[in-house]
Amino acid sequence: MERIRDISGWIYSGMWSYCPEYPGADIGELPHPAFLPPDYPVYLQKFVIGGQTGTYIETRAHVDPAAEPVTALPLSEFHRPVVVIDVGGKGPNEPVTLPDLVRASPCIEPGDAVLLYAGWDSRWEQPGYIERSPYIEREAALWLIGQDIGLLGSDFPRFDLPSAMQFPWPAFWEKVNLLLAPVTNLQGLSGRCGHLTAFPLKIRGACATPCRAAIFLNDPPESS
Repeated sequence: MERIRDISGWIYSGMWSYCPEYPGADIGELPHPAFLPPDYPVYLQKFVIGGQTGTYIETRAHVDPAAEPVTALPLSEFHRPVVVIDVGGKGPNEPVTLPDLVRASPCIEPGDAVLLYAGWDSRWEQPGYIERSPYIEREAALWLIGQDIGLLGSDFPRFDLPSAMQFPWPAFWEKVNLLLAPVTNLQGLSGRCGHLTAFPLKIRGACATPCRAAIFLNDPPESS
């Protein structure tokens, strides 16, 4: 039975990016090393990526250069009990609302990682993945922040709607600080289901880095 659920999205050349200034990914082959003979084959790729490529994790340092980089935090910050909230299948530019969260009746404890499942990960390789992303309404975001969570993530790439920005970013960075997005493969999970691990790459001073995120699922109850 599956005990570790990979929730990271693929990184590949030509993938989506948030804007032209932020690279998605450019992956290519490096030339043969000059110190090796031509008949001694070795292969290696070069990765050109940004800190917000694929599934990534970040802190307030993304908006405040004086804040602590994501890579300065202890690894224990990136390993937390996780609660998955199924907010229903969301369409283009559709909000996650407070009733969506309340309806799910999640059991959230202080410090938990909370992941929102909207089914948007199925569009990872489709046009409009970024531009048409669902988002989190202000009231819903404030409710989540008020639960004293330690990390917020989702299977859609944008928490806010650029044309009508409303996400309470100052409160989020002050009280939560860890953002994980976009994740994949949350289908079938609900409630307190295990522990999330999402370690950032060890890049000095990084405000955000891609990560390999996974959920270590709880053991199923023993049958009597």
